[in-house]
Amino acid sequence: MNSSSCPLDRETLLKILDHSYDEIFVTDKNGVTIYVNPACQRNYGVVPEGLIGQTAGQMALERYCFPPITPIILQEKQRVTLEQETITGRRIVTTAEPVFSENGDLELIIMNVRDIYQINEVKHDIAQTLELVDKYKEEVELLRRKEFINHNLVARDKAMLDLLELVQRIAPVESNVLILGESGTGKGVIAKHIHKLSSRKDGPFITINCAAIPDQLLESELFGYASGTFTGADKKGKIGLIELATGGSLFLDEIAEIPLGLQAKILHVIQEYKYSPVGGRESKSVDCRIIAATNSDLNEAVKAGKFRADLYYRLNVIELEIPPLRKRLGDILPLIYFFLNKYDKKYKTAHQFTQDCLDVLLQHQWPGNIRELEHLVERLVITNPEGIIKLMDLPKSLRNDLHGVDTGLNIRDFSLAGALQEVEKNLVIDAYKQYKTTYKVAESLQVSQSTAWRLISKYVHELP
Repeated sequence: MNSSSCPLDRETLLKILDHSYDEIFVTDKNGVTIYVNPACQRNYGVVPEGLIGQTAGQMALERYCFPPITPIILQEKQRVTLEQETITGRRIVTTAEPVFSENGDLELIIMNVRDIYQINEVKHDIAQTLELVDKYKEEVELLRRKEFINHNLVARDKAMLDLLELVQRIAPVESNVLILGESGTGKGVIAKHIHKLSSRKDGPFITINCAAIPDQLLESELFGYASGTFTGADKKGKIGLIELATGGSLFLDEIAEIPLGLQAKILHVIQEYKYSPVGGRESKSVDCRIIAATNSDLNEAVKAGKFRADLYYRLNVIELEIPPLRKRLGDILPLIYFFLNKYDKKYKTAHQFTQDCLDVLLQHQWPGNIRELEHLVERLVITNPEGIIKLMDLPKSLRNDLHGVDTGLNIRDFSLAGALQEVEKNLVIDAYKQYKTTYKVAESLQVSQSTAWRLISKYVHELP
């Protein structure tokens, strides 16, 4: 077949690449990303524009996939196949192929990426690259000083990254921490992250939800009780959670729900590092760090006489406030794919979102925050046997978001192109109102600064 009967122009070639189910990732001779197709969203939770221009070092710093493969290719200049784990928790197999000029100079690196769970048999030779991987591990560890993503923590938005940078600074000290935030924002995840970064990381991390335990049992759960204290109780007595947390951290979730009488005993623990079990006569020493959390306004609770002011000030040595998901626009897409990968693994399925479905999810206000998003994604994975999650698969309440007061968008009044443009407009305007600069807007929306400038120029004149 000659070229005249089947022209393959640039537009046609891009259409082929963009519609490839497998991820295709291309860098130049210096390891700078020059092309990646939309399949990358499935693996990294980032749109292609967010990766274009990234260097190999930046990719390693952001830990998009580990261990990194580009440095190996730049060193070896031969084909390498490697099994990796992505930032959203997905296991992939990447084959990187160097492309050389007629003079033998490296021109491009073309990588084909496939989900390992969709491969019947994976054949790759990792033994030849182990030595190089070990070498680059040390370099990657240095780059990870600003790394804030692990198996349970996904953060891309600047507001959350700033918070996590503060967490890294305060985690090594022994000061008490008070975590504030709406229900479902991930206060427990942050508490555990603090513990893992602290000198107590090898000790226990004990959690108690103060709102889930009846008042009359909460004291014995925390402090334990001596033998013979209660009728029908264990004759040997019971060890409390404070003692179980020795050498580690004690996380008091929903601290505002602790009754006033018990608050005095908690205060004594913090001040004197001692306590007595219920019904006991001897004091025991306390050796645990206390991290507390609440979705209530403790200042108002103090004013209302429902929470002790002295306890509040003791707990609030370091205060961390987690922003709600609606103020973390840059985190929504990575979280969607993080949970999609998580539940696809759990239920041994494979799903994709259509673009119009993603647009609705990005526009949603998420009053239930990350917990709401996670439960929704799990529900969609379970209830959708086809593998393609479409707009009509979403709950009616979410679809109605498209024509709510906040967005001003009625899906029935738009073509698909018009609806997508309206979603784009709302995201850009919201980001500009919050951040005011093209750099921060670009970072929030995961696009290049030039793209952010173009979008702001297109829509900013419509701001009131």
